[in-house]
Amino acid sequence: MRTYFTKLGKLAAFLIPGILGFVGLHIVASPPMSPGDALYNSLTMYVLNYADSPPNILVEIARWTAPLSTASGVVLAIFAVRDRLLRYIRYHSGKSVAVYGSDPEKAEILAQLGKYGIDGSDGFVRAQRYILLQQEDQLFSFYNRYRSSLGSADVYAQCSSLQAQAVSEPHLHLFCPEETAARMFWKRRDLYALSAARGHRMKIVFLGFGKLGEELLTYALLDNVFSPQQRIEYHIFGDGALFRATHTQLDCISDPVIFYDDPWYAHLALLEQADAVIVLTQQEQLALLRQLLLATAAPGQIDVFAADTQTPRLLAGQQRLALFAWRQQAQLLENIFSDALIARAKRINLRYASLYEGVPETAEDGENAWRKLDAFTRYSNISAADYHDIRLSMLSAMGQPADPDRLSPEILELLAELEHIRWCRYHYLNNWRGGTPANGASKDPARRIHADLVPYSQLPPQEKEKNRQSVRILLALDCLQDPDAEVSA
Repeated sequence: MRTYFTKLGKLAAFLIPGILGFVGLHIVASPPMSPGDALYNSLTMYVLNYADSPPNILVEIARWTAPLSTASGVVLAIFAVRDRLLRYIRYHSGKSVAVYGSDPEKAEILAQLGKYGIDGSDGFVRAQRYILLQQEDQLFSFYNRYRSSLGSADVYAQCSSLQAQAVSEPHLHLFCPEETAARMFWKRRDLYALSAARGHRMKIVFLGFGKLGEELLTYALLDNVFSPQQRIEYHIFGDGALFRATHTQLDCISDPVIFYDDPWYAHLALLEQADAVIVLTQQEQLALLRQLLLATAAPGQIDVFAADTQTPRLLAGQQRLALFAWRQQAQLLENIFSDALIARAKRINLRYASLYEGVPETAEDGENAWRKLDAFTRYSNISAADYHDIRLSMLSAMGQPADPDRLSPEILELLAELEHIRWCRYHYLNNWRGGTPANGASKDPARRIHADLVPYSQLPPQEKEKNRQSVRILLALDCLQDPDAEVSA
């Protein structure tokens, strides 16, 4: 829509001198020219000087501005031809990426792309890949309108409403900046050492919630799993009513999630005692930070999710603040295009398919096995793949080898129990309940009931072995690059 009005404005600016000339010669002049003569003289002013003395101010303006419009039009035409030529060259380079969206976000992406980036503001352009940063209704409209023209090009669309793996289109890849930022943050924050020092008893405070808070809390519950006896409390100051209402099994998770209706400054003692305070509020963030620093004196770190690049510069001198430019980090090309997590999840699924169904471990069979999964099962594998980074960090901190053949039975049993806890939490966050289905099976996906949603000590021996096997599989796969490499290994 903005492109349409821009083009309309340029056309209007080009026509205004001709319109002024026609009005001045045919309507205002005395005696007036005939319509044909007035139109002819108005048009000639675009390329020739008006020969006679201007009869009125409108014609005077027209004879000065018409040549300028012509010159501007020629310059714009030259630039348009140049842009088309550059797009043609970039497309045939084989690495072109067309970017659509609002100017600030689009400009940052284009700056990263350099010579391979193409600004899509002038309409549909051909490219090897596309990044869509528009509003969700606009990006899906764009994708549906140009689906045939896109062909086999990969389209990366920013979307917060749908899960990426819920989309069946093979060339459409959804990415959510809030989800990416949440996963990145807990890997960087790496709370294991602090949690161990606190006896795995911690209090973490969120100031603000929203979509960013939902993703951060979800990944906190799935990633911050360090000990079977841990009690990590998450205290939320923000509008979490919808999250609390839609996650009906949240209380089944051993780490408490506590939502507050009153403001954070009514609980200053909690903030002083907290092991981590995370500021997620984006509106008037600087004012909140000033008040927070004034109201609290605890030396603990305050993590700030800064959405723009200016806030870190303004607050760089505050030693208590650890700034995380979450949107900028989430929109790095390496994170938008990265498929490392999905690739690891596919390898996990293929290994299971090989062990339990005899599926050959090839790249093609891996893709086929992945396509057979529903979105819930895909994300179960993704959750396992994501937590594996935490497992590796824990093993490193404990001085233990990340090798399934060298792990002691005690460490393997610990990791197996933590894996079961993570698995249970994933199911609870998707509103599964523990119990035995009416038909006596182990699970009922329609009613979301699973018999294994019990403490690890209550699992049958064969289910405990499955958790050990999960740990072994992930550690064994960690050094492999792809399914074809697994075969040769």
